[in-house]
Amino acid sequence: MGIWCNPRRRSRHRLLAAVALVAVACSVAAADKLFDFGNLNVDLSKIQAKPEQAPAPVKQAPDQQLESMPASPAPQVLPKDAEVAIDATVQREQLTVAPVKVAPASAGEQQVLYPVTEDRAVIEVKIAAGSEKRGWFEAAAERFMADPAQNNIDGKPIRLIIDKIGSIKSGMLIRDGKSMQGGRNEYQVWAPASSIFRSVVEDAFSGGKLFETDESVARSPMVFVTWAPVQERIDSVVQKSMSFDTITDIYARELTGDVLGPEGRIYQFGFTEPGSSNSGAVALITMAYEFFAKDKPRYKIRPTDLENPDFQAYLAFMKYMSDQSKTSTGKLAEPLMQAGYGGQPLSTVYVYENLAVKLAYIRAANDPNGAKPVIRYPRFNLISDHPYYVLRHGNSREQVEAAKRFKDFLLSRDMQLIALQTEGFRPVSTEITNEEMNQVFGDFVRDNGLIPDLIKASQVLVPPQDGGVIRALIDTYDQLGDPEGANL
Repeated sequence: MGIWCNPRRRSRHRLLAAVALVAVACSVAAADKLFDFGNLNVDLSKIQAKPEQAPAPVKQAPDQQLESMPASPAPQVLPKDAEVAIDATVQREQLTVAPVKVAPASAGEQQVLYPVTEDRAVIEVKIAAGSEKRGWFEAAAERFMADPAQNNIDGKPIRLIIDKIGSIKSGMLIRDGKSMQGGRNEYQVWAPASSIFRSVVEDAFSGGKLFETDESVARSPMVFVTWAPVQERIDSVVQKSMSFDTITDIYARELTGDVLGPEGRIYQFGFTEPGSSNSGAVALITMAYEFFAKDKPRYKIRPTDLENPDFQAYLAFMKYMSDQSKTSTGKLAEPLMQAGYGGQPLSTVYVYENLAVKLAYIRAANDPNGAKPVIRYPRFNLISDHPYYVLRHGNSREQVEAAKRFKDFLLSRDMQLIALQTEGFRPVSTEITNEEMNQVFGDFVRDNGLIPDLIKASQVLVPPQDGGVIRALIDTYDQLGDPEGANL
């Protein structure tokens, strides 16, 4: 990847230099990060485009779309997928942990305050957005505020501020009333990575509608990304599709001296801190679902499940064995983008698909002959729907209107293309053609295991879970201490 000097001063959409010129890219000061996440000047579609071919005509309606993307493989099913390691590991390793009492869900105590009088000269819209969307939102905000047809209401200019903050962390600030400053809300939009936590925030309020909008602005399934040498060993030795059960199996083997990694390298798995980041919370939900659902695909996790001693021991085991030091998914993916295989300790990470696409692109550009990151879709998956919640509480009518206007701007064809081409998000607009999708994702299907067809991507989709249970699950996880076991 070419890394521009002073990336903040250049257009996000300026094309990268040719990969052959990477070696002569501008030098980076020792104190600077090699890759400044969220400020990546990369247009993914251009590396797929064939220069000898004319661009495909744009089709505006779904029934006019061009030929489909490359045929997706069927969901990967490996020989030992039916062999569950979670229960066996808990029993064989005699895993125990000091029990945590699950606290009952708290009822909402805040009254929705709307509208607040708009007495300021500038209509400010501050958006709490996960790190995975910051780059796209910032690029869109620049265009929005530069457009005279968009950037004012009743003569007052609109100022958009993108606050990169973990989805769960920002949701808790709103839920607990900590986003209110002097009778006004600090945030006008909550844009988490998924809607899993919506009810937790919404249930804390009464006396009116909290959210003015709740539309999805992009999609990205969760994926495991593993370096190719490690993934090859998992496929041949463990012989299971990627899931938290598979990771449990890998850890259990290492406890008995069966090191899986190439050259005796210890296997390291990372996901984000569940109390701060949506992807970490999704990891916990999926762990709980895998533990309890078994052959019940519509299973809903119950509050009583969370006090199951074997389940708490399992969660404590995963917490003890894995890395959850990063508070956002972007921070988790960034070291892999910078250093590649061998340059950092993690073997596998649990991230959004769009970050996996970025990782694959950057490593191919920086080290085309090095180990590839392999994308594997979890056997049990949640699709992040990236909702855009306009908050009424503590905000003015003008702020709500400006926030809604920016939402419509994000859903426009041009902004959806930017989300696809520069960030690797799957667009929600039907105005984006399959051919345009193929220009971005095509090579990643062959080289890194991306699956275009979301219906085929995973064996089971985890059903929606109760928001109160999710909050209790995160709280329980936070309180768990280190486990004890036969080989720990």
